[in-house]
Amino acid sequence: MPLHYRIMLGMVAGVLFGVLAVMFGYGWFVVDWIKPFGLVFINALKMIAVPLVIASLIKGVSDMRDLSRLSALGGKTIGLYLFTTVVSVTIGLLVVNLVAPGETIDEATRTQLAEASQADAQGKIELAEEAKKRGPLAPLVEMVPNNLFAAAGDNSSMLQVIIFVIFFGIGLLLTPDEKGQPVKDFFDGMN
Repeated sequence: MPLHYRIMLGMVAGVLFGVLAVMFGYGWFVVDWIKPFGLVFINALKMIAVPLVIASLIKGVSDMRDLSRLSALGGKTIGLYLFTTVVSVTIGLLVVNLVAPGETIDEATRTQLAEASQADAQGKIELAEEAKKRGPLAPLVEMVPNNLFAAAGDNSSMLQVIIFVIFFGIGLLLTPDEKGQPVKDFFDGMN
């Protein structure tokens, strides 16, 4: 059986097991004995994300040999990012308009959900008001980390890590080969 069929079969079996466990009163088993393995897996992925990004970007940038290729690659990357963003937003809007989630929810449940999310919504409104008070170049300032290690320890600050790594790779690219080669070899091995 091909791998993708086995993966799909495993996903279906896991969902069925979870539903049956909850239906027959064994939900505690899933929460106490299965969920921790999923959390360990997610934490392991988060743990390797930053070193993987650092090693691969430094290796890629330092192997370019020509800075003009970096700007062309950056332009293509931004173009691809914008294209995939437009496609994903379009697909999301199409699915939401076709499926119309929430229309089948009764009015009492809607009111209860609105009341439950009121505090969260107020927090978002306050964040939006703070963002209005900042200058137009605040996102540019926030892209550059004031502490690399704090940014590397926070998975939500990945853009700051990427900006530092690109500058580090450019610096390594401009360093003479005899001095930069040990660093390049290290990141090559790490990659």
